[in-house]
Amino acid sequence: MVARVGPTNAHDIFLRCIERARNLVRLHEAAHGKATKPEKYLSDAHRAAIVLAISALDAYVRTYVLEQIRRLLNNRTATLPGKLADQIKRFLDPDQLLDAARKDDLLDRVEKAFKRDFEKRSFQGVRAIAEGLEFVGVSDVFKEVASLSGENEDNLRKELERFTQRRHAIAHRGDYDFSQNPTQEQPATKKEANDCIRLVVLIVDGMKGLKGL
Repeated sequence: MVARVGPTNAHDIFLRCIERARNLVRLHEAAHGKATKPEKYLSDAHRAAIVLAISALDAYVRTYVLEQIRRLLNNRTATLPGKLADQIKRFLDPDQLLDAARKDDLLDRVEKAFKRDFEKRSFQGVRAIAEGLEFVGVSDVFKEVASLSGENEDNLRKELERFTQRRHAIAHRGDYDFSQNPTQEQPATKKEANDCIRLVVLIVDGMKGLKGL
């Protein structure tokens, strides 16, 4: 049996993850058929698609940032972004930096430190993603992505925040609105799932086009 080759970079991982979200929309269609009214419980496929789409973006951003940190550290003539340099100093004290210079393993130490730190972070939502990209010198990622994609920056930010909050509602509150009395379950539609997937793909495609990265 030949082992399946795993994804090799941030975009490969993203494509695998976003395809799972698309598969859930397809499962919904296959389960009820286009000519019939779907069972109410099948809308959970749309909820799961939204959660997976936002997770795909999260996975892409964290892997992308780690790739770019490695690229910057491998380029001995590059000036490190200030936020990256400051974070490395927080991870490694002067004695550790000296030891890394002697053993020529600074890259490995920094990469391990960032991986450990990123395990505790979530790259979901406008602020978290923007702060993550600052490590690799992108000061306003959504402005850049909006310019590259021809989208309105404010709309891009609002839509991502809306879908991120919807993901949180599904994952942490079962998609119920507790501000209502009695508590109401929010509807989940195919259009909403597809809109979330399209938005995530647009953001990732825009990030791939960032100059200098």
